[in-house]
Amino acid sequence: METKNEFTPKKAILPGSVLKLELGDRGIKQKDFAREIGLPASNLNEYIHGKRSFTADFSLKLEQALKIPANIWMNLQQNHDITFARKQQLDIEEQAAFNDLEEYDKIISINDLTKRLGITSVSWKDILDQLNLILGLKPAAELQVCANAQFFKKSPHLKNDQRMILTWTLLAKVEIKKVEVSGVFDVSQKKQIIYELKSVLHENVNTINRVRDILLKNGIKFCIVEKLDKTPIDGYSFYDDDIPCIVVTKRRDKIDNFAFAIMHELGYLFLHFGENRSFEFVTIEEDRRVDKCESEADKFASDSLIPENIWRKSPEVRLNPYQIQKKYSEWADNFQLNKWIVLGRIGHELNFWKFREDGTRRIL
Repeated sequence: METKNEFTPKKAILPGSVLKLELGDRGIKQKDFAREIGLPASNLNEYIHGKRSFTADFSLKLEQALKIPANIWMNLQQNHDITFARKQQLDIEEQAAFNDLEEYDKIISINDLTKRLGITSVSWKDILDQLNLILGLKPAAELQVCANAQFFKKSPHLKNDQRMILTWTLLAKVEIKKVEVSGVFDVSQKKQIIYELKSVLHENVNTINRVRDILLKNGIKFCIVEKLDKTPIDGYSFYDDDIPCIVVTKRRDKIDNFAFAIMHELGYLFLHFGENRSFEFVTIEEDRRVDKCESEADKFASDSLIPENIWRKSPEVRLNPYQIQKKYSEWADNFQLNKWIVLGRIGHELNFWKFREDGTRRIL
């Protein structure tokens, strides 16, 4: 944002107020001074209260009577006029910025953006300038069209969340700009990337840092952006220029949710982008998937974490939480799988989540 060198006072100083102080300091009554310089007292009162501007002729009268050069009085008048005009212009710009922010606030949460981005200015124009500088905001109407086209056409459950979801995606794009990759993304390395990620996720030791390292060395930007209120977002995949990106929220601090979110977004990168880098996928928690791409990414995540040929060997047990947890935990140990990733999958398939947690489900 462009910085301004000049200081604009909140109030333009009237030259008449300076004259009033001068007369007071000299003990001269206004009516006596008006008589001395040959003006009606009412006219002098209008000069003092700013209802008349100081002219060259009036300034010369003051010079003769008070021995203060006429150019000083004219400069006071000119400074007042410029300051007043500048303040009026700023008021116009402030109102215009306020109007623009009101329109944006119907689509994105200006309050959450300013908090997350550390914008503390009390000037509407300054807030708008900073948001434009950081986010590169499109016009409000265009932003709304883009949001409808990209994110929110798939589910009827998102009407109340659309504004906050779009706000979060803007924050995600700001954070991902700060990330630098160390490698180049190569789709032919899919099996190796899946293998490395799967091993780290099932082990669940220093997980986030190790996942980040794997993705960055394979040319995939990665970061975690805390969710906002009313944003049941798990992940977001898109391209930043020519670099694929994965952003997750860690909405639940659970290894099964985190592992699935990572692999789900990775599925989008491998299955659905191809040559078209304009797609963007926001993964939102829902009871059922209504989109083919989402369903395919779900399957990619499930099969990547626990291959289907292994999952077919999972135990058959009665629909009892104790039995399910006991048998599947033992089965996970036998196959060197993280028991919570296993329990998360069976829980998702059966819509059954009544498992006793022991502290190892957290992302470690």
